[in-house]
Amino acid sequence: MNQAVQELEQHDSKEADLQKEPAAMQRGKKKIKATIYLTEEAEQAFTELYIHRLRKDRKIDRSMIACDAIQMLFEKECGTPSN
Repeated sequence: MNQAVQELEQHDSKEADLQKEPAAMQRGKKKIKATIYLTEEAEQAFTELYIHRLRKDRKIDRSMIACDAIQMLFEKECGTPSN
């Protein structure tokens, strides 16, 4: 699980680019609500990552972390960006 957290941290630049988008553009993206079930280890890593980003004074929500993780996994496994 630590490897997943490290990979997310390595891609902070992608998240920074997303945060630079105007707020109006981010609001315009359609969002859906989903329920996921995490192992205790995954939940702990998710919480630690959230705290890590908050300490860096970056405005972030848990949904953005989950979206980033899914995007990176998709790119890793499929080899192409989803956009």
